[in-house]
Amino acid sequence: MNGKFLIMLIAVIFSARFTNAQDTLHLFGKRNDESSEAKMHDKQRRNRNEIQTLTGPGSHIGFYFGFTTGYSRIDGYDAVNAGASVALIANHNLAVGFSGKGFVSEPFRGEAGTTGKYNYAGGYGGLLIEPILFPKRPVHLSFPVLLGAGGIARNRVSGIYHPYDYDDFFIDDAEAFLIAEPGVEIEVNVARWLRMGMGVSYRIVSSFDSGDFVSGEFDGFNGGLSLKVGLF
Repeated sequence: MNGKFLIMLIAVIFSARFTNAQDTLHLFGKRNDESSEAKMHDKQRRNRNEIQTLTGPGSHIGFYFGFTTGYSRIDGYDAVNAGASVALIANHNLAVGFSGKGFVSEPFRGEAGTTGKYNYAGGYGGLLIEPILFPKRPVHLSFPVLLGAGGIARNRVSGIYHPYDYDDFFIDDAEAFLIAEPGVEIEVNVARWLRMGMGVSYRIVSSFDSGDFVSGEFDGFNGGLSLKVGLF
């Protein structure tokens, strides 16, 4: 009888200790959960109070090298242009970098009383700001804006074999200018590292001081094709 009583007493004591251990573990785990939740809320509160940036936690930075070629008209004459650009891309939807273009027009005859033929040639470049709409879609839009400066020259050409192929040229006059060129492009994601597009832009050029250049003659539309290689 005493043996049975002793066994029952040991069982009760063991059960009580086991129950107390479970309660302790449960309480400890609950405190840890409460502590983790409090830390998470505190971190979220600090993040809300901090200045949000394009390069903050969770942001994506890419880049691209771009090449363009296109057609335009300068003072009523056909012209071709080619250019290149390099830019960083923040969070897939905003590219900021530098861009430049060179251009040359077909030859044309000078004013009445002059001999020979002339053409326009020059280039411009500057800051490139390019918002990108729906960049992860296979086909999307971008809105490049170039802000910068450049120069244009009126050249006397000789030995013409083709509108853009001649023996020699002499600079007759030249002028510098400021330029803003907003545009819109339709782009296709050919691969994760390659984009192709086509678009139009409009040149807005500052006034000229020289008598050989008329203000507004370099303003106009430009249409072309683009190729971009990089990490988008």
